[in-house]
Amino acid sequence: MVHYLIDIRQMGSVKHQISTLSNQLSEKFNIGDKRVIPHITLAGPFSTQDEEKLVEDFTRVCMGLEKTPKYEVGGYGFFDDTRVVYVSITPDETLKQFRYLLSRTISPYCTLRTYDLDSAEGFMFHSTLAMKLDWLTFQRIKWYVKRMEKVVYRHHPIRVTLLRNRKIVCEYDFIQKRMLSRKQALSKATRMRDYDILKVWADGSWESEYRRP
Repeated sequence: MVHYLIDIRQMGSVKHQISTLSNQLSEKFNIGDKRVIPHITLAGPFSTQDEEKLVEDFTRVCMGLEKTPKYEVGGYGFFDDTRVVYVSITPDETLKQFRYLLSRTISPYCTLRTYDLDSAEGFMFHSTLAMKLDWLTFQRIKWYVKRMEKVVYRHHPIRVTLLRNRKIVCEYDFIQKRMLSRKQALSKATRMRDYDILKVWADGSWESEYRRP
């Protein structure tokens, strides 16, 4: 079955911090491949019989954004029912409404999960550190993480991605305000163009680590 996902891939130093934390947990608790690429899921995984409409709606909602969203990275949290450990994400109002509009727009023809349909205020934004843990490992990590120093960071998401079976279908660039094909999304030249725009922003959100491949 084909599975789709809409997410924000974390880049720069926030990606580095979360990857480092995930690696630390993996090494200390021997959790192997239960780590994930640093990202914030906005919808999915889900399936649909109409990819063309999905791409059209995804493009329309993205292009309708008037402001570039922001989010803050904070403390740690846990989903006890699915045994997931995550870093909490606090979105600004633009990101909240963007996710909510996306889910409502595609819900008539996509098999969204219950939490995807949460209200703008009720949705739990997060960045997963470890998942699919056995009960004992989950309890040990909970005890360990509660004593770790929090990640404190403010960030502009760079792009939001529509994936099919983990491969990019298309990607909206918040910085350049345009939709990218898979080839463009993977292009180093496109990434460097983002960097050139970010570095002139006055709020300190740009960072040299974004230049790393």
